[in-house]
Amino acid sequence: MKIKHITIKNFRSIKQLDFDIPQVCALVGPNNAGKSNILKAIQKVLGKDWLAVSTFDLDDIHARDPELDISISITIDPPIGYRKFKESDIVDVPTLSFEYTRYKVGEKKGQPRLQQQCIVPNGKPPMVPKKAPKKGQKNEYEPLIGIPAEIRESVPLIYIGTNRSLKEQLPSARYSLLRQLFEDINEDFNDSSQIITVQDCNGQEISTSRRKHFQELMSKAMELLKTDKFIQLEKSIKENALRQLGLDPMLDSDKLDLFFSPFDTLDFYKSLELRVKEACFTINATELGEGIQNALVLAILQAFEVQRKQGAILLIEEPEMFLHPQMQRSLYKTLKEIGRTNQVIYTTHSPHFVGIPDYDQVGLVRKNDSGTFVKFSTLPNDERRKEKLLKELDPERNELFFASRILFVEGDTEKLAIPEYARRLGFDLDKAGISVIEVGGKRNLAEFGLMAQSFNIPFGIVYDEDSSDINNKTEEAHYNDELDNFSNNGNCVWRFIKKYEDELKTSVGGDTQYQLLCQKYPNVGKPARARLIAADTETEIPGKIMEIILWLRGNSGAGK
Repeated sequence: MKIKHITIKNFRSIKQLDFDIPQVCALVGPNNAGKSNILKAIQKVLGKDWLAVSTFDLDDIHARDPELDISISITIDPPIGYRKFKESDIVDVPTLSFEYTRYKVGEKKGQPRLQQQCIVPNGKPPMVPKKAPKKGQKNEYEPLIGIPAEIRESVPLIYIGTNRSLKEQLPSARYSLLRQLFEDINEDFNDSSQIITVQDCNGQEISTSRRKHFQELMSKAMELLKTDKFIQLEKSIKENALRQLGLDPMLDSDKLDLFFSPFDTLDFYKSLELRVKEACFTINATELGEGIQNALVLAILQAFEVQRKQGAILLIEEPEMFLHPQMQRSLYKTLKEIGRTNQVIYTTHSPHFVGIPDYDQVGLVRKNDSGTFVKFSTLPNDERRKEKLLKELDPERNELFFASRILFVEGDTEKLAIPEYARRLGFDLDKAGISVIEVGGKRNLAEFGLMAQSFNIPFGIVYDEDSSDINNKTEEAHYNDELDNFSNNGNCVWRFIKKYEDELKTSVGGDTQYQLLCQKYPNVGKPARARLIAADTETEIPGKIMEIILWLRGNSGAGK
């Protein structure tokens, strides 16, 4: 089961959102853009046993405007099957709709109300039988009112917020990782094939089912719990219940029997606590610090992946919290594996939780005067493109998803030099959210340009006219024209005549002056030398480099 489509109106920072959600979805964007509000909108309406008017308040309404109505519509795939009566046909319910509004007329005018509906493709509630079907009688139908509990409970939503509270993921919590896992364990426990060998009262070994033996042991435990006060309480409740029903406790005691029963197996699993033992001390894991609780929640998440639990919808805020880079990469692999059989929707600020080949799983979350919006790539992600990009896996290149503006360059020389020139001009690229990304060669520039273009991220391209990457000069001339065509809609392209070093030679006064400049920095590689020359305040900043930095600052500049 997965959320296929979501529409959100007037919820917190969101004025209007309407988009499809992929199986694995990374929501990335700056702070306060509204990433968490998307998850909270889903969690608000699907993550509670009972949704009520009190679930929402004024802070949940866009711009805190009480005249606006919140509406959240979620389409599930495959549709949820609902049967009103045991004998009736199953009705498919694809969409759940929630609206927080106010009464418009009458005595309750102005008071908040919550409208919940099941919706079918014609935009209306499904038709269900009025009464249980009977053989030989014609069925009468009526619209399904509200969202029955059976439908809500069939959506297995798991939410992991930034507080990483372990308590919310223990089996006692209805929508939790461990509850999902223990429900499977309980089903396995109660399977008739679960046979064990035990000793009977005579010391003889006999075979019995795990369930039967559990019930026998619990009955013995119950007998132990039955103190005189326990028995008196049970008797008192029974006698008073009989009186309430107009019966005589002495004469009619056989007409109603009341007694306390021990756990069934799932209740037993739900009551389990996770405890940690250090040296001679044992402590409830929920009493540990945030860092350890986070580690335990993520450990449960990884166990969830190992158990191959299927069909859940996981909402996770900032999975990178408290994790060093290697563990971030490891957890990202876990999320991708979980995403094979479950839907995973998460927010992140880490380039370790996105991958260039999986750009179709990334939603860029931004906010403008109209509120939060989400942009997914329009670039088809076919197998050819995915294979081409697989070799470009690099957290630094993944930064493109987080950048407000990008400059794509061929290699390390420009990547190291241009930020130094910017620094000399008093411009901090990192502070401005700008990334200079080397793409591993000239041949990759067009692919990265297409990707940034598909996300509407402003970008520039810097390339050498005469590159060693392409031997066929006719082919290179056509490719140069392809790169130049990216210079539109505010994006810019700069072509270095021959290559970067030639541009630098011209800037410093020719080949001789350039050689003298290089002699100031002996025994270093070409990229490092380019960075040192760029940082040298006695050298002039090349004209094209100045153009590039002005463009990065947001000034207009025409690339050539």
